[in-house]
Amino acid sequence: MDHRTEAAAAPSSLPRVDLLALGGTIASVPGSRDAGALPTVGADALVAAVPALAEVADVRATQVLQVPSCEVTVPDLVALVATMRAAVDAGATGVVVTQGTDTLEEAAFVVDLLWDRPEPVVFTGALRTPDSPGADGPANLLAAVRVAVAEQARGLGVVAVLNDEVHAARLVRKTHSSNPAAFSSPGAGPFGW
Repeated sequence: MDHRTEAAAAPSSLPRVDLLALGGTIASVPGSRDAGALPTVGADALVAAVPALAEVADVRATQVLQVPSCEVTVPDLVALVATMRAAVDAGATGVVVTQGTDTLEEAAFVVDLLWDRPEPVVFTGALRTPDSPGADGPANLLAAVRVAVAEQARGLGVVAVLNDEVHAARLVRKTHSSNPAAFSSPGAGPFGW
C-alpha cells in the first residue's frame, strides 16, 4: 500500500529519500490498559511530525506494514528489499526504514545480507512513544534521513541510526530495553555520529 504525502508530489531540488514504515514504538500510541501501546501512527504522520525533514530531503512516505517488530517476518523483509530496489530505481538517493527496536538489529542484518546497491539504507526507530516526554523518534528520523542523503554513506551497506549514532547493521546490538542510548556496536562502537 502506497501512501505518499502531497508535499512529496511536487518537484524538489532536494535529494529524494523513501521512508518505508513498518510500525513499532516510533509509530505507537497508548491503547487500552491491557493492550499497551499500539503502532497506529502512519508514515505520513511520522514525516509531518518532523518539519525539519523538508530542509534535508524530499521524503516520500510509504506504509509497508503497521505491526510491532516481533511480527516482522523474513518474507516481509524480502518484500521490503524489493520495495527498496524499486524506490532506488525510481530515483531515491537513499531509503529509511522505521520499525520497532526489539527486532531492529535482526531486520537490519537480514536486509544487509540482501541489499546489493550503493544507495544507503538506514534503519531507525524509537525507544519512547510519540506521546512520551522526551520522545526520541523525531530526532532519530531526522538523523536517519541526514545519513540517507550523505555521500559518505554510499556503499556502506545497511546501517542503524539511533541516538545520533551510526552503526553497521552487522555489528549493532540492542543493549538496553528503554534507554534512548540502547544501541551499541560492542567491540567496535559507532562509525559515525
